[in-house]
Amino acid sequence: MSEFPPDLERLQTLAVYLRLQLGAVQSRIAELEGGQTDEADGWTLQLLPSPAGASPRGYLHRATCFIRGGRPLSREEAQNVLTMPDVTACTACHAESGLRRPGRT
Repeated sequence: MSEFPPDLERLQTLAVYLRLQLGAVQSRIAELEGGQTDEADGWTLQLLPSPAGASPRGYLHRATCFIRGGRPLSREEAQNVLTMPDVTACTACHAESGLRRPGRT
């Protein structure tokens, strides 16, 4: 990538997106290598279509939520995603339970 966004907010959004992509690739590698992931402790990010240039929109789910699909996330990634203004925690599976960092609402 030769050009980056000029402002901090978009750079931070890009950094979160790239971490999510890396996590998805690493999860797939682990699957193909025969590794197992503990689904009960995982989360997924369901991305929604967004206008070009807009920050990513989506829903955070527990891996065990009945709404399937999305990118697998670690605990740290799920915490980071919750700080994004256009990502909402699923109310069906209570995805945010236990993820909020002290001092943040």
